[in-house]
Amino acid sequence: MKRIFYYSFALLALSGCGKEDTPDFPAPVPAPAPESVERAVLVYAVNRSSLSADFNDDSNEMLEAMGNVDSDKYQLLVFRTDSDSECGLYRAARNSDGDFQFVLLKSFDRDVTSTHPTRVEEVMKYALDLYPNASYDLIFWGHGMSWRPYFTDHNVTDTPVLHAYGGEYNPDFTSTDWTEIDELADAVPDGRFETIWFDCCYMTGIEVIYEFRDKCRTFVGYPTEVWQYGMAYDIVLPYLMRSTPDVTGAARAFYDFYAATSDPVTVAVVDMEHLQPVADVAREIVRSGSVRPEARDLLNYSRTASSPFYDFKQFFTMTSSLNGAEPLGRRLDEAMKSMVIYHAESDKNFFGRPWDVSAVSGISTHYYKGTDSVDEAYYRTLDWYRRVYE
Repeated sequence: MKRIFYYSFALLALSGCGKEDTPDFPAPVPAPAPESVERAVLVYAVNRSSLSADFNDDSNEMLEAMGNVDSDKYQLLVFRTDSDSECGLYRAARNSDGDFQFVLLKSFDRDVTSTHPTRVEEVMKYALDLYPNASYDLIFWGHGMSWRPYFTDHNVTDTPVLHAYGGEYNPDFTSTDWTEIDELADAVPDGRFETIWFDCCYMTGIEVIYEFRDKCRTFVGYPTEVWQYGMAYDIVLPYLMRSTPDVTGAARAFYDFYAATSDPVTVAVVDMEHLQPVADVAREIVRSGSVRPEARDLLNYSRTASSPFYDFKQFFTMTSSLNGAEPLGRRLDEAMKSMVIYHAESDKNFFGRPWDVSAVSGISTHYYKGTDSVDEAYYRTLDWYRRVYE
């Protein structure tokens, strides 16, 4: 399984990433002039994790994808960790044999983890400065658990004390480090990316989307887990690396890849311009009354009982009905049609059981109960809570 929140040991080093084992590659052809680059896709990978072997496979898919695009106009940048002491930003470059390979652009000290918001911020800045006139898309690669907190200090030598994005192993291999969702959003510059795609589990939670409301025009992710392969980069990336990217086509290609394997899958594409009207009506629904649906009546995207993620539209429309405010539920439904421009889901869920596809909106939410738990105390600091519940 891949991108799923779990602790298991796996191969942690990329093949050929150690200096002594690095093979001799043909020299890369000269890089295109920065002003000739129309679009760049930045993949920020937290790959020093239980997913390291999967990242090797995805890296090869990324290089294969570059053979199907105009590499003078479209650039692929990948931040990754190669060893305990080495991490860096790479460019996919054609070599003198006509094949693509990753060429190091900049090394970064391993004084903090890849999940440290300062590291995210400095990688973003460096990458965005490479092609100042280009449009950029961003893909986050790694483990995901929606908005859930982990409360780590991001120091590579300390053991952390659940968990939004990351899951990076510390050097002792007994602990992992995560980035809280508010920290991650703060590290991404406003308005610089056209599309942000989370190739991670559970990241189309409304809480995550709302934290990123000023960061991109289009948001893509999965309300559930994502299975063994994650994104098929060789198939999906060419849809993004165009003068006018086809994001919906990319999401459909992602879905079709899984549909062909009969594996469970979900995906959603969000138009961020239409997010605020959804938040507006959700706020009205919360204020319409105090009755909430029973959790057992709700569609749950998660297989983890301790971290349920319920369907957003179902939760709020049921809340409106229970409080005699059905018109608000209809308004939410209309607003959601504008915000979620594409979503698709398999007939079976991740338990392998048929589920009510008609209830799937592609967006999840937390069932807020106002408790004094650590998770809900953190939830009250999120922008979504402040916008809708306060």
